[in-house]
Amino acid sequence: MKKILLFVPIILFLASCSSTSPKKAKEQGESKVLLQRFLSKSRFLDNGSSVRIFLSIDIDRTFTLAEASKDFVISYNLYPDYSAKQNSLNSGNVSITADNASQEGGLLTVWFDISKPKDLLTGLALTEIKDLRTGNKIFNDCFLRFQSGKVGDYFMFYDKTGKTPLARNYFTVQDTVVLKSLSDKQQTFKVFKYRYDFEAAISPMSTTPRAASKSLFVDSSFTVTSNKPFVLKSDALYYFTRDTTESYGIGMVVADKRFPKMTRPEKLVRPLIYVSTNAETSDLYNSRDPKRSLDNYWLNIMQGNQGTAKRTIKSYYQRVEQANRLFTTYKEGWKTDKGMVYIVMGDPTRITRTKDKEVWTYTRNSQYSEVNFTFTRRANQFADDHYELQRYAEYQSIWFPTVEQWRNGDKI
Repeated sequence: MKKILLFVPIILFLASCSSTSPKKAKEQGESKVLLQRFLSKSRFLDNGSSVRIFLSIDIDRTFTLAEASKDFVISYNLYPDYSAKQNSLNSGNVSITADNASQEGGLLTVWFDISKPKDLLTGLALTEIKDLRTGNKIFNDCFLRFQSGKVGDYFMFYDKTGKTPLARNYFTVQDTVVLKSLSDKQQTFKVFKYRYDFEAAISPMSTTPRAASKSLFVDSSFTVTSNKPFVLKSDALYYFTRDTTESYGIGMVVADKRFPKMTRPEKLVRPLIYVSTNAETSDLYNSRDPKRSLDNYWLNIMQGNQGTAKRTIKSYYQRVEQANRLFTTYKEGWKTDKGMVYIVMGDPTRITRTKDKEVWTYTRNSQYSEVNFTFTRRANQFADDHYELQRYAEYQSIWFPTVEQWRNGDKI
C-alpha cells in the first residue's frame, strides 16, 4: 500500500510588517504588496511562450457577464519580483468577454495571457481591479514561474465540457471534471485517494511544537487521461501525479454536495471548536444526537435568547462557508490556520503579502489598537497555497475577548 507523508511543521519567520510580537511594530522595509480583503484569488498555467493567469473575483451581488464587462476595469503590471515594483516589465488592460470569463454563483473568473520575459525564472503579476459601480479598488498578486517542473503549473481542472476553468481546490461528489493543459497535451495521471479526517487548526496561542508529520495511507487508486471527463465518485482527498516519483502533484478535496456550505448537524458541530471550551467540544464531538446537542449548545451560551442565537448562528456559519470557499487546500478551509483566524476575527483591515509570507492586520477594536497575524507559506505536495500561522502566547489577550463576543452574541 502506497504511503505518503504530509509535512506540516511550524517555522518562525520575521513578518514584513511585524516583529516577533503580534502587536504593531515598525515596518522592516521588506518589499510587500498591500491588498484589501478577500475579494480575489489567482493562479496561472504555462502557455508556451506566455503564462495564463486565472483571476477569480468574489462579487457580492448578482451579475451577468455583460454587466461585469461594464462594471469592472482590470489592468496588470508584470514585475521581476516583490522587491522591484518600480520596474514594470510589461503592462496591459484586460477586457471581460464571453471568451475569457466565466461566472459561477457570485464568482467571476477572468483569464488573460502575459508574455514570458527573457532570462527570468520567476515574476510577479500585480493586477488592479476597479469596481466602477461601488468605487472600490483592489489588487491581486500572482507569483509566476516561467520555467517549472511542477505539474500544477501546466494542468488544471475544467468543467465537464473542458471549456470553463475551475480555479479552486475543492469539488463535490459526482462532479464531472476534465484535467487538461493549455496545449491539450494528452497525459496519463495516476490518482491516489486518501480517506483522512484532518484535525482543526490548533490555538493561535499554542507555541508547543507540532506533533510528528501525519502519515496518509492510500484508500484506492485509479488512472485518468487528460482531456477526458471523469466523475468524482466519493468524498476524499485526491492526489494526481504523472509519475509516482514526482515531489509535487495536484491535490483536490472532494466533499459532499453542499460544500462549501455545511448543513448536517454532525458537521456543523465541528467548527465550534474555535469558540468552545474543551468540555463543550468533547460533548459536541461525542454526542449521539448532534442536532439536539447543537441546539442546546447555542441556547445555553446565549442564555436562552433564541433571536440572538439565530443571528449569531447565521453569522458564524457564513464565515465557515466563506473560509471553505477561500482557504480549502488539502483539507477543508475552516480547518486551516487562515480559516480559523478568519472565522473568529473576520476580514482584516489590510493584508500585506510577500513571496512567502502574508500578514493580516486588524485595527480599530475596543480590545486592541492593532494586531498582526503572520502566515508563512510552507511546501506541501497537495497544494501550492498552504500557509501556517506564526503563533504567540500573547494572542490570548485579543483572542479570548473576541471569542467571548461570539459567545455573548455580540459578534454579528
